[in-house]
Amino acid sequence: MTADGANVNLGRRGGVIAHVKEEAGDHVVPFHCMPHRLELALLSVQRNIPMVRTVYDILDMVFRTYHYSSKSRRELKKLGEELGVTVLNPSAVKGTRWLPHVSRALNVLLKPGKKDGEDEELGQYTAVHVHMDHLAEASENADIKGRARKVMKTMEDGTFVAFCHFLADMFNEVSSLCLLLQKNDVILPKAVAKLEQLILTVEALKEQPLRDGRLASFQKSLQDQRRKWQRDHPDDELPVVYYYRDVELKKGEADKIAMDEPISTAAPTLQRHITRTATATVDHIKSRFSSLLGMDYGQEPARKAVHFFCLAFNPEMWPDSMEELLVYGTEYVDFLLDHFRDVLNRTTCDVHRCQEEYRSMKMSVRRTFNRAKSYNDLYEALLTKEPHCTDYKNILHLVSAMLVLPISSAQCERGFSAQRRIKDSTRASLAVSRVEDLIRISADGPPLKDYDALPAVRKFLTSSTRARRPNFRRRGAAAADTESDDSG
Repeated sequence: MTADGANVNLGRRGGVIAHVKEEAGDHVVPFHCMPHRLELALLSVQRNIPMVRTVYDILDMVFRTYHYSSKSRRELKKLGEELGVTVLNPSAVKGTRWLPHVSRALNVLLKPGKKDGEDEELGQYTAVHVHMDHLAEASENADIKGRARKVMKTMEDGTFVAFCHFLADMFNEVSSLCLLLQKNDVILPKAVAKLEQLILTVEALKEQPLRDGRLASFQKSLQDQRRKWQRDHPDDELPVVYYYRDVELKKGEADKIAMDEPISTAAPTLQRHITRTATATVDHIKSRFSSLLGMDYGQEPARKAVHFFCLAFNPEMWPDSMEELLVYGTEYVDFLLDHFRDVLNRTTCDVHRCQEEYRSMKMSVRRTFNRAKSYNDLYEALLTKEPHCTDYKNILHLVSAMLVLPISSAQCERGFSAQRRIKDSTRASLAVSRVEDLIRISADGPPLKDYDALPAVRKFLTSSTRARRPNFRRRGAAAADTESDDSG
């Protein structure tokens, strides 16, 4: 059972999972939704790292300025038209939501570009800064004026701009994992493998920017500005003036970032913020996913069972040596057989043959499926193709138990969203059965581009006892009438 982690769902004493276990048995596995865990880990980073909190606050101020004021939105749009910039509505960053919304908010603020593929020196950052400067001078509301002045001054800080680019790189990686975890066909081994890959990627960001990422591009832009200034003013001792999206960077470490040295040595303040943020992100992710990563099982055998599934049935975790592979995982399988004994006893599974089949399956997978395109292909072949589904029919009961573990409650969330769209205040009289049908179609139906509506429309128009449209006639009947008229 997968839920969002609220006590009403996963509480050990009075939660839904406690009642399910009481009725079905202790083998039921409670699972905290992985995208929710990822969101909570990044919220902890936001609370504990001051620089991350500053970025969140600035993005939230920009959002509130334009979300709650249609006048400010109109002025921003008009300013964008004058600058030749395509302006988007700023996105919200605060609140419990899926993580990609934070990445989207950063990408909107840092979005490059003029219309029609022209020069990309200007962008949304330019329009927001110019409008904040206008609000700081012209607004009669003290709250708006103070907020605009704070946003404007912060946007002129080179360290802040560079850190926003770092966060955009990091959140793009985290958001990619979050979007993957929300898919219905993602299975546990693949999810854990991608989680471990994310941890390694974030740790690597402490040493150097992501290749071809936003921070690397920002550093290159400042370096190009420094070289151009030196070419144009060879004898001038004045300091270089740096810009980002035509906004002058009046403070911060823009001059240090522009040096031909790694950021880790050239900009100590920025590097300190990056190191603290990356370290905190890795620590909080490991804390939230400790049971999946094998770091802490607590007192729950079910958590241990989930991790042992990953160790026993993930070929990437198996040793390279055939001698070691032969004996690998026997203790994991023993634990899983004991944990799910009540369930296996209700099936045709012969528990005594599982270890023998497990050894044979490992050798077969190593020889045959080492180049499988995906985990899904591997397990589909084992469960559906001969001779595998017959030779390993007992151990495959455990594989099936692993595959049905839902790692995300995103499908339920999508159902709630579909219900809000379908049954609003103007359609409040819909019957329960009709709402269920519409939600099922919305959640599990084919994509709109692949749906042929013509058969449904014809059935709707022709199936009633009374005509839906008085002048509607079936095409065949109309053609028959035409032929009879011609013959007459």
